[in-house]
Amino acid sequence: MKKNVYLFSFLALSLLIGCDNNDDNTNDNQSKNKITITTDESFLNKRLDYTNSGVISIENNSATGKFSSTAATTTLPLVQIAEINAPVDSNGRTLQASHVAVNGNYAYVSYIMRGEVYSGAIDVIDVSDPYKPKLVSSALIANTDIVSLTYANGNLIIGAAKDVDSDPLLVNPSIIINMELNFGLLTDKYKINYLESRVTTDVAANNSSYFAVTGDNGSLFKLNSSTKAITGKVAVEDLRSVALSNDKIITLSGTKGVNIYNQSTLALQKSFATSSDVSGAKRTMEIDGTKLLVSEGYNGLGVYDINTGSKLQTINIAIAGEDNVTNAVSVNEGYAFVANGAAGLNVYQTGSQLSLLGTLGISGSSNYVKSSGNYIYVASGKGGLKIIKMEKPNNTFASCSQYGTYNQGKDLILNSNEAKSFAGSTAINSAIVNSGAVLTHCGSISIQNGLILNSGGTFNMRGSLAQGKYQQPNPTELIINSNAVLQIEGSVVIWGDLRLNSGAKINFIGSNSSITIYGKVTKNSGVTITGNYTDTENKLK
Repeated sequence: MKKNVYLFSFLALSLLIGCDNNDDNTNDNQSKNKITITTDESFLNKRLDYTNSGVISIENNSATGKFSSTAATTTLPLVQIAEINAPVDSNGRTLQASHVAVNGNYAYVSYIMRGEVYSGAIDVIDVSDPYKPKLVSSALIANTDIVSLTYANGNLIIGAAKDVDSDPLLVNPSIIINMELNFGLLTDKYKINYLESRVTTDVAANNSSYFAVTGDNGSLFKLNSSTKAITGKVAVEDLRSVALSNDKIITLSGTKGVNIYNQSTLALQKSFATSSDVSGAKRTMEIDGTKLLVSEGYNGLGVYDINTGSKLQTINIAIAGEDNVTNAVSVNEGYAFVANGAAGLNVYQTGSQLSLLGTLGISGSSNYVKSSGNYIYVASGKGGLKIIKMEKPNNTFASCSQYGTYNQGKDLILNSNEAKSFAGSTAINSAIVNSGAVLTHCGSISIQNGLILNSGGTFNMRGSLAQGKYQQPNPTELIINSNAVLQIEGSVVIWGDLRLNSGAKINFIGSNSSITIYGKVTKNSGVTITGNYTDTENKLK
């Protein structure tokens, strides 16, 4: 059976309604055999790609669509720590990343197959080691597109579409799967509910229930977490997304806008219109306090008051284009990340109004985004998944409170015998500390390109430092010249090369400092390295 699923920048789904089939059936052995779970980390981690890893910046976006090569802000240090290449199915076809859910140190990534064929997968990524993510489990799921997922109480709730020709119990492709996890990892223990329509576009969950929405003439479904039975249903056409807020369920329809329901009774409490959208295109919502952020395709991002339904802000896509379309939005700790397809990932500061900082300097399209904890996960379709770490400041240093925030521009140059001190989060392009100068930084600092400490210069670093890019044709370098000193109290990650010229000094302070060097180390005569530290890559021997 043809699935009528197509891609419109991200994932657009042609959602035709079929017969209503709410049978609550347990998967049989035949269905279990359609899931192939791999836990061989040596095999799985061949899909990790560090080509574009290292410090990245937020770039200025001009009306011409060109980007400057310099950071547009100095307050959000970012590092791309890895990319996860998309899996291939048992027939050698490359899948496409569609959604991300996060629980603690695990990120769950779903995949679909573009075109007429149904095929999907789920990856589990462990980010407990901040700079060395691991792909710890992956499941290929035959004949099934995995469209969305969420974590709930030791289970993975999965919205999907399954080829009806592969399952005699299936009348329509739309299904929801409740998969039992084993200490966060995937299993073949799951329960399927057969829903309506051609696809389950989105899922959400709380402690006692989980919810699904299906598109076109589809519905909002409520299911009991214990019994897995469907306990409620509300018919709404063209549903794209579902979100939970306190006692409310919020749904987004491409034609009917936003509906807000009571979670217990599914009674409609409020409705308001949003911008009209292309038929069938998948969109997401994000709740930020009393605001609802809605991705609205070619119309950009809409910000609404949940209580009144009034539109507070419209954020258009600056550059028109067929593939420039707002697909998804995610809010985390004062920032909003907006996936605009080929136009990239925009970053905003939240507040009374969203304030644009710029576009994240990453390669490829941004088709879905999820930010949680210290991380930003960006799905790029067949490009797989990008994992970006926000370098947050360490606030444990009491003496740092006397220092102000950084205010010296994108390139820092300290003249001879000059002294400057800063605290907080700092993202810059490059830095040079000249003879006799002293730079002190408390918190988190990222330097995208070179860092040079000239003869007699000192850099006192307390917190974290990330510098350089991974294995570039013209490597970024951290250079310490004669009698220059790098004092480290915290963690340093050098993505490029480290050059220690004759008489260079590195002093590690305290007992918990560490250094990670991914590039080449050149160590000339008379180099001094003192203190207790962990050399994670054993490069300073």
